[in-house]
Amino acid sequence: AIDIGLLNSEEAVKDADIVILATSVNKIIDTAKKIIPLMKRNAILTDVGSTKKYIVEQISHNLRKDITFVGAHPIAGSEKRGVEFASADLFEGCTCIITPIGNHTNEVETISHLWRLLGAKIKYLTPEQHDEILAFVSHLPHLVASGLINVIKEEYLVCGASGLRDTTRVASGDPELWVDIFCQNRENVIKSIDRFIAELGGFRNDLLNKNDAKILDRLKNAKLSRDSVFHNNSTNK
Repeated sequence: AIDIGLLNSEEAVKDADIVILATSVNKIIDTAKKIIPLMKRNAILTDVGSTKKYIVEQISHNLRKDITFVGAHPIAGSEKRGVEFASADLFEGCTCIITPIGNHTNEVETISHLWRLLGAKIKYLTPEQHDEILAFVSHLPHLVASGLINVIKEEYLVCGASGLRDTTRVASGDPELWVDIFCQNRENVIKSIDRFIAELGGFRNDLLNKNDAKILDRLKNAKLSRDSVFHNNSTNK
């Protein structure tokens, strides 16, 4: 999981061709500011942050001209964190989003190649596109999982089985890490919440109006959409 650990930032990055910022999103900017002056010329700085627009803007503002920043976000992981939970095949088959800015074709390809070597599939997006999409496919699901646990009485939870466990697994993630993700992507997360509230409202109205056919349509549409993506990859990361 780890070959060597260093506490001294200068020793860690001074000879590195590629430096990866793998902290929580609220520490990425400050960490970048500390290590950018220590990096060698023509090195590449990249990250694995779950938000992109704010991070890319701030790092670009503080970047040296002889260093290139290439934003990246591998869509993989679990609710557990730390070296003891490392997995050698964590990125095998996952999607890694690259958010290139400027004209740095060689550096972007270097980072893309790095992720391909780890088994990831590459998708290129702007930072804005990344944050809009991730609000729906990652940030909203975490909020929904947490909200669902919060509305279920504690004495009811013991009656839950695999369906509840699967639906709410991500609610076991680090709360401090996730609040920073939500706040950095605030506007997009709010939009995704509004869309979800509207969908819940549709289910509620159909139940009130005893519109069973419409409820069935909603359930069928959801099944069709999910199965088209995950049917042959139940362990999709």
